[in-house]
Amino acid sequence: MRKYYISFGLLLIIIFSCSSPKINKDNPYALQVKEVRSYYKALDIRDRLEDQGVNSYIISEETNDGNWYRVLTGAEKSIDDIKEYKKSLESSIDIEQLKIINYQIIEKNLDLDFENHLSERQRLQSQKPNVPQKIYNIINKFPDDKNFIVQSFFVTNCPDSLADMSKYRAAFDNIKHDLPRGIYMSSLMKKSKAIAEVIYEDNLFGDRVTLDIIELKDNLDLNPLDDELLTNQSIANYFAELILDTGDYAFEDKLKVKISAFQKLQGYKVTIQPKQSKSYLRTYFCLVSKDSKYLVFSQSTDKTDDEIIEIIEDLGDTDGLSSYDEFYNAFYTIPNTCGVDDPFISVYSKKLTNEYARRRRYANWSKKMVGHWQTTVCFNGEDNNSWGVSFFDLLNQNKVNLVYNTLYIDSKKNKRSYELIDVLDNKGVIDRDKYPDELSFPGNRFVVSVNNYKRGRLTREKMLTIANCLQLK
Repeated sequence: MRKYYISFGLLLIIIFSCSSPKINKDNPYALQVKEVRSYYKALDIRDRLEDQGVNSYIISEETNDGNWYRVLTGAEKSIDDIKEYKKSLESSIDIEQLKIINYQIIEKNLDLDFENHLSERQRLQSQKPNVPQKIYNIINKFPDDKNFIVQSFFVTNCPDSLADMSKYRAAFDNIKHDLPRGIYMSSLMKKSKAIAEVIYEDNLFGDRVTLDIIELKDNLDLNPLDDELLTNQSIANYFAELILDTGDYAFEDKLKVKISAFQKLQGYKVTIQPKQSKSYLRTYFCLVSKDSKYLVFSQSTDKTDDEIIEIIEDLGDTDGLSSYDEFYNAFYTIPNTCGVDDPFISVYSKKLTNEYARRRRYANWSKKMVGHWQTTVCFNGEDNNSWGVSFFDLLNQNKVNLVYNTLYIDSKKNKRSYELIDVLDNKGVIDRDKYPDELSFPGNRFVVSVNNYKRGRLTREKMLTIANCLQLK
């Protein structure tokens, strides 16, 4: 992990700042370390700074793009003093995006009493979703580290029979993954029971690392290794060679590695130089568990090999991904029981960036979505074919009411192809087809849509049944 090195001079500044006031009219300049949508994510960042001796605090600001929680440090009377503090902090802690905040600019948007009327609930009150046990086998193996934010994740079920692959198209057509080059989703699913990927982001520095954990099939078929006795090393070598076979690189290296985690992991560190014109190296870890049941990939363009190994060593049989609120509040919306019990295919979630608003031409409602998580869960049944549910987690009901009822629903309700409908004691919108493309509605902290995909056969009645099954509270 990234280390802190605090100089004696900075330590004096920090000790002094512990007794200084927060940003206000008399001390109008402070440093912003991070801005996030969730108060509880802001708490994690503040606590992490405090553990390292950096005094920090949280403010709440309501902007044109919605509410943000800003983690600040310092409060100075003059711009020169805050610049000096910024310089000292940057020289000792490698934080690249420290931003000077002026109280006069943000004063009118501040909620000075936000902690006394906080409406965000940290976690849903949910039961265990009705998905196959093999899904839990892999999500429980991911590391638990409050220094990370889950930037995106996917978990996908895989078919027992290759004849059913077409039913799982949503898992390899609609998921944006970060698998190593040469590893293709549809091909990997044919060899697997279940696949999960997480892109973690360091909550302070922004460094990212990707982890993939795959439960392999028992009767693994790795042509051209059919005639060989499959071992964990030979399985890892098969996938390592797929990476190397993607190009004729200026530099290639395949080094054997062993790492202890939930089991002994054995395999390779594969290093390539993708572009001959640059001294740029890309490294992938490709590991298989001792019992040959689990395949692990990891990569990062930000972290060192030692840091990645340290993360892999933390893989284990724990609460894993469920220890992260942003995962829990996405995954645990899936029903525990429902009258429409079609097989679970996949769940995919990501934190929305400005790109999301740009693609929607910066509509007012879309800008307020940025920084929140969007989740899509896919199912496929014999009668209903392919369908799914999408959730936008806006963290509290007030924000949902603003975004959906005030901004979004007005753009839909006057169109002839749509009509208003009662859903969970709220007004939703549905189109008039026999098999509606979409039913959307507000549900507690979420904006929700139930969708028929291509050839989907959910009726209006079934969509309403599914809406009532979702775990939204």
